[in-house]
Amino acid sequence: MSENENLYTQSNLFIENRQKLRLTGVKDVDNYDEEAVSVQTQQGDLVIHGQNLKITKLDVESGELLVDGLISSFFYQENVAQKPASLFGRFMK
Repeated sequence: MSENENLYTQSNLFIENRQKLRLTGVKDVDNYDEEAVSVQTQQGDLVIHGQNLKITKLDVESGELLVDGLISSFFYQENVAQKPASLFGRFMK
């Protein structure tokens, strides 16, 4: 497995002062607004809740996502079944 493949299959979550979130292992963003971001990751679906949330970087090729805003909570959901590609994912192909 190459180093890039290893980075893409790992999922890491970093939060700085509840204001900046960096996530690796991102497959796609399902939905987002100022209060919630729903993300497909290598480790399952992740939902981030907060206020004034903004996606400042999304690079699905490298699997990286950056979110700014006040982060109040986040939780993972296990991948139960393969979902169809999101509108954003289909648009970017």
